[in-house]
Amino acid sequence: MKFLLRIWNVLRWGLLAILVMLALLWAFHPPLVRWAVRTYSPEHTGRRITLEHFRFHPLTTSVDIRGLQVLEAEGDSVFLSVRSLYVNSSLVKALGGFYEASALHVSHPYVRIVQSGTRFNFSDLIDRFAGDSTQVEDEETTGPVRYAVHDVRVDSLAIDYSSPLLPTPLSVAHADLTCPQVKWDVALIEALVTTTMTSGADIEADVRVDQERLTYAAHVQAGGIHWRLLEPYIEPYMHLAGMTGTIDMDLALRGDAEDDMDFALKGVIGTSGFGMLDPDSVKILGLERFDLVIDTADVKAELYRVRRMVLDEPYVFAELYDNTDNFTRLLVETDSAGYTEAEEELGYDPENPFSILAHYVKLVAENYATMNYKVDSVGVYDGTVIFNDFTLEQPFHYELTDLTLTADDINSGAEELVLRTHAVLNKDGTLEAELGLDPHSLRNMRLAYTVEQVGMPDFGPYTVHYVAHPILSGRTRYVCNTTIIDNQLQSENHILVEDFQFGKKMDITDAYNLPVRLAVGLMKDKDGNIDLKVPVEGDLDDPEYKVWPIVWQVLKNLVVKAVTAPAALIGRALGADEDDLKAVRFLALQETIGPKQEKPLNTLTRVVTEKPDLAIELVQTGDRQAEAEAYAIRTAKAAYYVDSTGHPIDTAVADLDELLEGLDIRSPAFLAWMDAQAGPSDAPIQRRCMQLIGETNAATEVERLWAVRRDLVTNYLSVEKELPAGSFLVRDRLDTDTIPTMGQPSFHVLYGVRDEVATQTP
Repeated sequence: MKFLLRIWNVLRWGLLAILVMLALLWAFHPPLVRWAVRTYSPEHTGRRITLEHFRFHPLTTSVDIRGLQVLEAEGDSVFLSVRSLYVNSSLVKALGGFYEASALHVSHPYVRIVQSGTRFNFSDLIDRFAGDSTQVEDEETTGPVRYAVHDVRVDSLAIDYSSPLLPTPLSVAHADLTCPQVKWDVALIEALVTTTMTSGADIEADVRVDQERLTYAAHVQAGGIHWRLLEPYIEPYMHLAGMTGTIDMDLALRGDAEDDMDFALKGVIGTSGFGMLDPDSVKILGLERFDLVIDTADVKAELYRVRRMVLDEPYVFAELYDNTDNFTRLLVETDSAGYTEAEEELGYDPENPFSILAHYVKLVAENYATMNYKVDSVGVYDGTVIFNDFTLEQPFHYELTDLTLTADDINSGAEELVLRTHAVLNKDGTLEAELGLDPHSLRNMRLAYTVEQVGMPDFGPYTVHYVAHPILSGRTRYVCNTTIIDNQLQSENHILVEDFQFGKKMDITDAYNLPVRLAVGLMKDKDGNIDLKVPVEGDLDDPEYKVWPIVWQVLKNLVVKAVTAPAALIGRALGADEDDLKAVRFLALQETIGPKQEKPLNTLTRVVTEKPDLAIELVQTGDRQAEAEAYAIRTAKAAYYVDSTGHPIDTAVADLDELLEGLDIRSPAFLAWMDAQAGPSDAPIQRRCMQLIGETNAATEVERLWAVRRDLVTNYLSVEKELPAGSFLVRDRLDTDTIPTMGQPSFHVLYGVRDEVATQTP
């Protein structure tokens, strides 16, 4: 504002000097006046000035000038031209020390403004006239110059403005100005300016300036201002192909030229058809319509009242690449060494409106807690976000459409500010969310959102990339309820995934080798769903605490626990005994299925039936040598029983163990019988039994028993329980298995997916 006042002073005194010079020469022939102006203007103004027509009217003391031209300080190009200039002055009053013009009419003026840094092509005039202190000294001794100019009219003004910031000159095609008066003892200057830009923008401003207080006020109406006019101010920060759309406004504003913070405005700001294009002319940001209705925005008083803010059809196009993204690569690298002194001192570029706006926004944000603000309504409607991730083996594409965000009565005095949002996720899923904020502190808030019907195959590119499995099917419902009180977080997360299926493993280099299909199968309930509740809590003041890493760690732990301890997970899901899900245990030499075997086998039948993705392997293991020794002892006991009682027995009867239970192989009678059968020996009686029966015979019998038990379990599951082929496998332990070989005969249970070999221990 000070700068504009300095220009006015220069113009005022320059005009006065011209009028005085012309008044002194009025008696001479007009050609002589034109010659004098052309000849002496370089000496007195530093510019060559020419006139096509000059006429002074003695009776009306008016001056009529036509074809006025002021050339540049260097060269012959035109700095200022005026088709006609009419001044109706009072010579009598001027002789009395009061310089008054009842009319000042300027027709078709043209000004060419060239900026280079902080200097302009008229800076020499400012230096010449504003630097003269004689006037100030004269005013101190003789008082201020008394002047008055009435009925100021400028019509058809044209301006060309060029600057290194602008790729092409900024042109005003037509502007009109009217001002009732400018008077020495009236501080207030009022003017009405209407402007049509070459770009088609129309601007009308009703301006009031107080010269004494250095305050200003204006009512500005504008339409059709193209966003491309602002491109030069964005170029220092971003590489763009251009911007589309127009800005319109109807604003009343006021301010103080000596206090940057003393600024206030009200009115309406809008934009239509906004688009930001990257260097490849791809639209990355868009907004069909924006309307902001401001009742009050007073920076100094920290008072903000917004009636309505509406964004229609916002659009964001984001892409992720291996080393960057489509927004980051647009940013211009900046070096603080390239800042001007003004930027270093002020913290913003005074020549860039976006830098100034960012500075004010920062100031407002830093003082939000003490601000008095109220927003009646905020609405975002029909928004679209498109995201592409090209860092994966298979590109990931996702869209958010029908995005809405609404908030009513946002008030600094309210207990809570509530924002609600809705979106369609990749055409099928939905998002519903509500955010509650404490207007006095960001340490308190609540967040509740529900994501439903999200198609899991959409995220297949990520699972292929990381674990080499595509997602064949699945729908997710995710409900989150989070509260933060004094930065203490409590969050309940409920995740329900229906009909989730991983595809077979693919040959993907560097993918993690994780049993994800098994984990999914294990985590499914009897309805085939994954139903998880994940509570999260923590202290947000702890710099080491990060919310989402904690959530993912909990989910990871669930997966790891599922594949490393499946029996525990399945037991909780089915309400079954965990031990029954780990093994089917037999006694040594047992070759029938009894109640103790039926119970775990029935439980495993439930697993296969209720979890159709899973398959089980029952791997027979145990101490073969111990069972062979048990067979040798039992057979020796049976022989002793026959010899000592004279009653033959069937060694295959089921109650043989009960029949022989009372016989003690350490009794004198049994030892004497053994001496008679195999001769006296100091060897342990158990070894003598094996020697009597034969190790080969005992091993053969154990092999038969293992085969019998395999067939028993297989027939029980396939015939009696009618389990389908491929849902289970019964086999003996292999050397490559990690299952222990000690203990009683048993079938250890391994879990896997139906078309893969199970490899996980219980």
